[in-house]
Amino acid sequence: MAPSIIPFNIKLKTCLKMCIQRLRYAQDKQQAIAKQSRRQVAQLLLTNKEQKAHYRVETLIHDDMHIELLEILELYCELLLARVQVINDISTEEQLVKEHMEDGINEALRSLIYAILYVDEVKELSQLKDLMAWKLNAEFVNGVITDHIDVPDKIMQKCSPSVPEEELVDLYLKEIAKTYDVPYSKLDNPLSSSSSNVSSDFNGPSGNVKDNDEERPILALDNDDNDNADAKHPITIKKPRQNSENINNELKIPKDIKNEVTDKKQSEKKTTKRKTKKEQENDELDELKKRFDALRR
Repeated sequence: MAPSIIPFNIKLKTCLKMCIQRLRYAQDKQQAIAKQSRRQVAQLLLTNKEQKAHYRVETLIHDDMHIELLEILELYCELLLARVQVINDISTEEQLVKEHMEDGINEALRSLIYAILYVDEVKELSQLKDLMAWKLNAEFVNGVITDHIDVPDKIMQKCSPSVPEEELVDLYLKEIAKTYDVPYSKLDNPLSSSSSNVSSDFNGPSGNVKDNDEERPILALDNDDNDNADAKHPITIKKPRQNSENINNELKIPKDIKNEVTDKKQSEKKTTKRKTKKEQENDELDELKKRFDALRR
């Protein structure tokens, strides 16, 4: 029995579905990295390292262009997936150019094949290249990769980005400074917030939290206290009464008082121990006296 041969349209459909999944995963990963890079740029601006932030933003711009490339390639894969049967009927490169210049199939195929060298994270694109080389010919694939035949300019620009313009870098830095509320020398309106407040957002809470009732909008009262709501404390709440659910909760005692209590307890224990030793000695003496009295009799 001869082995079954998988039709070309099924292979192409499976390959395109895998490419779409890989491209989406790569986009999510790159977006997470870009978000982290923006926070790092904001941290550099906070520490007045603008030149280093400038170089980091250039890398960030290239990453954003790569994400845009992945999005375009995903759209091309979606287009080809919807027109698998049409691609199955194409037999030569001439037919591809004559009949499918307007419907986007020619552009999508050439763009995906050309982007193979620049999208390393999507290995399935190489399978697409092999399928098209078998379907049309190897010269078609080589012409796209080496000679860039009919490859759109937007794909070529995003695959090999140049040094970004100074205006674009400044625009990125301004947006990052506004978003993360950090100072930047070229901002039109300098930020009024101090850098100490911003650093707490990046480095976490410093631990020096003010605990003044005057600054709290909500005032907690004991159950026996009267409701003393005022302009500074428009909302008052009652502390929960002690019941079976919270009776075992430990009371928060200041360290000074707690140390005094523990010292007193330890001193009392020592005195009790001393008293017990003296009592034991007295008992032993009494027993000895009784024995001597018995012997004298």
